[in-house]
Amino acid sequence: MNEQSPSTLIRAYHKASEIVLTRLPVGRWLGRIAPFRWLLERQIMARRDHTGLHFGIYRSFAEAFAHIPPSRLAGWDHDVSSQLWLDQIDPVRPSTYPVLFWLSKLYGENQHLVDFGGSVGLTYYALRRYSPMPAGSSWTVVEVPKIAVQGRLIAQREQAADLAFVDRLEAAPPADILLSAGALQFMEESVPGVIERLPSKPRYILLNKLPLTNGEGFWTLQNYGPAVCPNQVYNEREFIAYFENAGYELRDRWDVQDLDCMIPFHPERFVKQFTGLLFQRRG
Repeated sequence: MNEQSPSTLIRAYHKASEIVLTRLPVGRWLGRIAPFRWLLERQIMARRDHTGLHFGIYRSFAEAFAHIPPSRLAGWDHDVSSQLWLDQIDPVRPSTYPVLFWLSKLYGENQHLVDFGGSVGLTYYALRRYSPMPAGSSWTVVEVPKIAVQGRLIAQREQAADLAFVDRLEAAPPADILLSAGALQFMEESVPGVIERLPSKPRYILLNKLPLTNGEGFWTLQNYGPAVCPNQVYNEREFIAYFENAGYELRDRWDVQDLDCMIPFHPERFVKQFTGLLFQRRG
């Protein structure tokens, strides 16, 4: 019989503990033990080596933000956050392929795309990795100031002349396509609100890596390593209705199976997988 290594046993233990605390009813009861709850929250919020740790249920961005420990950076506008992808600017994970597929169909010559929360241009570089950008097209990333500065430096290094950065959605030019891949949930005002801040309505809205639930929407905190940020989980029906009421129809929907949301002591809030959506403006 092969003996398991200590590291394998430790990983198995952590996985089992995670399931108990976040997905089984007993996790709800364990959350009522105040010292245990306090100790686990402190441990989760202190880690710097994990990008997907969640804790707490909150009614608003402000309430969640107020619970970020004073010892941690808050939000995304930091030098350390802007450097997360310096070693790999074009990562292509399973969740990226539906976006690349639709961009290959929709993003054509002389079109403009606005990438809301697009980091240093990760989706741009992933698309360019497989095919040249359409002639006459342009791509504008909307990001927090620190990440926008880093994005401009990388764009100069990579000779990406058609890639630009702004730090406010209101400063973005009119677009044929609005893209947001895993960013809306970190913003205080996104849905509702994102369409109203655009200079004009794009023909297509391409969204990826969304935490949607059939239950009531809520806020939680996510420790993504360098910092901690409020993170919104949307009610799916209300989320889609916002775009439909703005004149869009849902053209495609896909599952993002490499992302989930597990919150200790709240198994009823478990989000098994994230979601991608494509909307097209009617008419």
